[in-house]
Amino acid sequence: MKISTEINSFRRFGGVEQILTLLKESGFTAYDFSMFSGGVADGIMLADDYLEKAKALRAFADKLGLPCNQTHAPFATARKGDEAYNAAMYPKIVRAIEVSGVLGAKVCVVHPCNDYTAEENAVLYKSFENVARKAGVKIGVENMWNWDEKEDHASKAACSHHDDFKKHMELLPDDVFTACLDIGHAEMTGLDTNAVRMIETLDKHLGAIHLHDNNRWGDNHAIPFTYNIDFEAIIQAFEKIGYKGDITMEADRFASKVPVELIPAAARYLAAVAEYFRVRLEK
Repeated sequence: MKISTEINSFRRFGGVEQILTLLKESGFTAYDFSMFSGGVADGIMLADDYLEKAKALRAFADKLGLPCNQTHAPFATARKGDEAYNAAMYPKIVRAIEVSGVLGAKVCVVHPCNDYTAEENAVLYKSFENVARKAGVKIGVENMWNWDEKEDHASKAACSHHDDFKKHMELLPDDVFTACLDIGHAEMTGLDTNAVRMIETLDKHLGAIHLHDNNRWGDNHAIPFTYNIDFEAIIQAFEKIGYKGDITMEADRFASKVPVELIPAAARYLAAVAEYFRVRLEK
């Protein structure tokens, strides 16, 4: 079981190589390559020779001894009714999957369209199936959320409820697709679920996680044990299903807010929290 973290929140510290070195020195055993527009991955994602640049990063990470366990494709994957946007995004998602394969990632998280049904998302996801097979990467399906402005809390979206998430996964071949459970999203008020229900319902479909804390209302992306999520119950749920995936932190609002001088200390503490979960789940 690897312990990993997204890297965009460390971009004030330096370029990708500096960030990976920081994570290695801090105790992480893998990294999540986040390919959101405007982030640290732009140097690869926007380049004509993106595969060559990805190979160079892979060589650096291999020498460093820090593998890429997971990636994030650009967001949002698709928007319901916006065909121009969808046509422009499609090749970016394909490129992200290809880069993920070069980096050696196990999982490339490709977010569902928030407002598609499970059947509509299955059509979208299966259009990437051959690319993923060729790259040797599993596509991670993540639970999402919308926002009800009137009620002032999260509202239904693709995979936001445990039953809908399971339905999405049952429509996809499990040798190419896996569930990536975002713990924080599962705990937001208004979605009629929680992380424990998600874990128990997904069971064998669950292959990856995004770990962070919140106040059980907003999507705070805080470091665990600083807000309101009951992580003891979540650990027990993981133990119950025998979860064997990695621990990938997504507490990006923690690392992104500290002064630059404290980023190394923040990275060490983030790694210590991830290690706590690893030890608990591997005992």
